[in-house]
Amino acid sequence: MATMDANVVLFISLSCFDQWLPGELDYLQERFETGDALSPYLFVLVADVLQRLIKHSNIRHPAVDGPCPVLQYADDTLLLVRAEIVDIRRLKVTLDSFAMATGLKINYSKSTLVPMHVPQDRLERIVRLLQCQQASFPQVYLGLPLSNVKLNLAAFAPLISKVDRWLSGWQAVLLNHQSRLVLINSVLDDLATYMMQALALPPGIISAIDSRRRAFLWSGKDKTSGAKCLVKWDDVQRPSLEGGLGVKDLATQNACLLLKLLHRLHHPEQSAWAAWVREHKDILNMSDHGDGSHWSALRSLLPAYRCITKVQLGDGRTTSFWHDSWFDGSPLATVFPCLFSHCTKPDASAFEVLTIRLQPMLVSRLSPQASEELHALNEMISNITLTQAPDSRYSKFAGQLGTLHASAVYQASKTMGSPCNFSSFVWRNRAPPGYVFSAGYW
Repeated sequence: MATMDANVVLFISLSCFDQWLPGELDYLQERFETGDALSPYLFVLVADVLQRLIKHSNIRHPAVDGPCPVLQYADDTLLLVRAEIVDIRRLKVTLDSFAMATGLKINYSKSTLVPMHVPQDRLERIVRLLQCQQASFPQVYLGLPLSNVKLNLAAFAPLISKVDRWLSGWQAVLLNHQSRLVLINSVLDDLATYMMQALALPPGIISAIDSRRRAFLWSGKDKTSGAKCLVKWDDVQRPSLEGGLGVKDLATQNACLLLKLLHRLHHPEQSAWAAWVREHKDILNMSDHGDGSHWSALRSLLPAYRCITKVQLGDGRTTSFWHDSWFDGSPLATVFPCLFSHCTKPDASAFEVLTIRLQPMLVSRLSPQASEELHALNEMISNITLTQAPDSRYSKFAGQLGTLHASAVYQASKTMGSPCNFSSFVWRNRAPPGYVFSAGYW
């Protein structure tokens, strides 16, 4: 990945298409009113024109030679621009030309500019040119906080506020425990799902949400004491078939949702993000350091992802020789534990081992048991031939199209024991909800 030079990065969020300007396209406003079925298609066409104009205006990328990146969703446009006066002038001319040609006004008063390592004198000139507000990270885009540093707890305050707004609208003291449980499982448990698909929630945020769910369940208030909690929270989060109440374990759910990102890295056909990462990063062991907390969170889930996937070997470049299940359905590190303990390169790919052979990656002196395992392993892999095709991964938790189902992974990870003998009697009878809940936790 190219390294960004100092004093060149500018993060710009534009609020586009605020209103129609007088011009040749005024008749479109009269013909297509708000809610018209053709309005979204017209909007997409105009938004595509803006992206093409910016990409063909010689506005430079901050890190590499090429056009600046443009991310657009609805009327929000995100630009990453080199903070040079010449590039900012080209951007301003392009935006003004677009507004005059289409009759759509760029609302600079709602747009923000976030500098990264830009000198103050140059920044002041850029602000005067663009006439937009100067802001700082984190910035919210599509409901997610974006930042060039690790996100602190304050960045997740909107999520906590959303939970509080839902709780304040419910008359909790008038509800029995079963009704509160239904609201927790159907509403509160899903509020963080969108954010958890992209980010690893800090433990402090998960703890804050859990404390609110716990207090709402047992007392119907903002806070509660341990004396009012009739069952410990770990048991509450167990599946109902195992005697729990089925409340989601947010930490486990977060990990299962992030596993979908890892799975997407190995199935990049329909993901521009995955294709870019595979081109610039090491996805074998995700060993690139200094790439932020998000990459570190994904790397920490790599052992779990290897446990739920198997590999059909191709070129062997993205398959771990020792840790992936590519031979007879089990990792070789568990099949030959003694030999693995003598390995000097435990993160080697299947391509490296099958090309260079295993002996140079072992210590000089092997124990008798390790020597026996080496002989057996060499016999097993002697007939394996690599191909030019990329490795392919599959999982029993994936659908027909190859998409990993996080719900199936969650259920498998939470189902640890045997089913409770009385769960069907408790949860599937016709007793009033209050009595059902009382029977469940007693």
